[in-house]
Amino acid sequence: MDGKPPMLLLISVPTSSLFVPQLDSKYCVAHVDSHSSQSSDSPKPWEKPGFKAKAHRTWRNIQRYIWDDPDKPAIEKKFLLKLDFFLLTYTCLGYFCKNLDQQNINNAYVSGMKEALNMGGSQLTYMGNVFTAGYVVGQLPAVILSTKIRPSILVSTLEILWAVLTFCCASVKTVPQLYALRFLIGLCEGAFFPVIIYLISSWYTKVERGKRVTIFYATATMAGMFSGYLQAAAYKNLNGVMGHAGWQWLYIICGTISLPVGVIGYFFNPDFPENSRAFYLTPDETALARQRLLRDGYKPLGASAWDKTKIFRIMKQWQFWVLPLGYFFVQSSFPSAQPAFALYLKSTHRTVYEINVWPTGQAAIGVVVQIIAAMLSDSPLLNGRRWQAITFMQAGTFIGAVIIAAWNVPEGARFFAYYISYMCAGVPGIYYSWFPELIPHDHEMRGFLTALSNIVSYINQIWVADAVWRTAEAPRFRPGFIFAAVTGVCLVLLSIGLHFLQLRDTRIREKEAREAAQVDVEAPVNIEKVEL
Repeated sequence: MDGKPPMLLLISVPTSSLFVPQLDSKYCVAHVDSHSSQSSDSPKPWEKPGFKAKAHRTWRNIQRYIWDDPDKPAIEKKFLLKLDFFLLTYTCLGYFCKNLDQQNINNAYVSGMKEALNMGGSQLTYMGNVFTAGYVVGQLPAVILSTKIRPSILVSTLEILWAVLTFCCASVKTVPQLYALRFLIGLCEGAFFPVIIYLISSWYTKVERGKRVTIFYATATMAGMFSGYLQAAAYKNLNGVMGHAGWQWLYIICGTISLPVGVIGYFFNPDFPENSRAFYLTPDETALARQRLLRDGYKPLGASAWDKTKIFRIMKQWQFWVLPLGYFFVQSSFPSAQPAFALYLKSTHRTVYEINVWPTGQAAIGVVVQIIAAMLSDSPLLNGRRWQAITFMQAGTFIGAVIIAAWNVPEGARFFAYYISYMCAGVPGIYYSWFPELIPHDHEMRGFLTALSNIVSYINQIWVADAVWRTAEAPRFRPGFIFAAVTGVCLVLLSIGLHFLQLRDTRIREKEAREAAQVDVEAPVNIEKVEL
């Protein structure tokens, strides 16, 4: 138009300012197919008029509260179904065996082992302390090693070892031999709980995790109930069979249950999403698992790997100091250090059957309440928030503890108090489910603090038991129940504080992300003129 040759402007933009989402093609196709099918003219079964469609809609709404969103893409539903079946089946069985093996010594002690080994004094207490020493020592190395060695190899091998050591307990002849075996069993078992909590938290999103971790944790309560029944059956039916006493058969049965579960772990344990080679997950499903976690803002495994200075970087963050303290409150607020209800029943001259059976109702209440609370925590009602569920569970225990501490109440009220005092039994599952939201920026730190919190709680419970749960206080245990009520209030206040710390950290990360994006946008732009 003006006689000048046309020119082409070539603009050079820094590649860091370009955001290109890396999504799995099959996952994207699943979403496209889902939307295209929804836009079709044919209504879904639950969208049609009539009673049957209304019932279908009602059931879908219930599903959102008790499990997962029914509107998830088909590929995601299939992935979660397989992960739930294999991962939860293995972890729940393994945790059941761990707690069964951990508690069998008490049942064996009262079923003939004391007399067979000439145990006396405080040797049973020392036996527990030896186990705790091994259990505490084994946890931190295990979670660190799990980022270097596949958990399917590490945890499963240790589980097989503790099964073999449990078999060996049936043939001990002296108390020192049993001390050595209990330490080694504690060392092997120490890896299981923190690594599995770390593992489950690394696969599920915040609206899926609470109920899965809680179901896993609930198996500990079930193991405690089953151990007594198992010992009773072993003593009644196997005492003297093949030259073994009933207490020896208890160890043999526990080892027999644990050994195959350890073998299953080599195949059912999927490792982490970043290094999984599980036979039941396709490459597209493991890619989907990683994308889901990145979408929720979690850093992947290896993004902040272990080195010589990492422990010091962890110690500079508030989570290192606050989360273990919170877990101390979690454990201290649960009044289970002594079998208070059973001792009360014994003091009122109840039958042996009533003393053994009635307290199992406490465990049943604990299991039901923790699963319901976890479902609500994951549901659209709370959308993955945890402090409300913790407060609800602690409120029941607080009321029960206060009534028992008061003591001079009608017997019906006292029974009611003993039962509702177990409402907070499942708080650990919900508390640990919160860790990924509180530590989304560091995968390895999450596992470390899971183990550290458990260690701090185990160590502190030693002095707590001696200070406020002395056997001489039976059956009232007034100092213990007062302590449980006070630490329960402390936990509720701390959980509210954690909620605000989480909100603050989220705002900081969002601000840093906006500033980083702004820097990229304002990066120098090079313009070259090229004559055509």
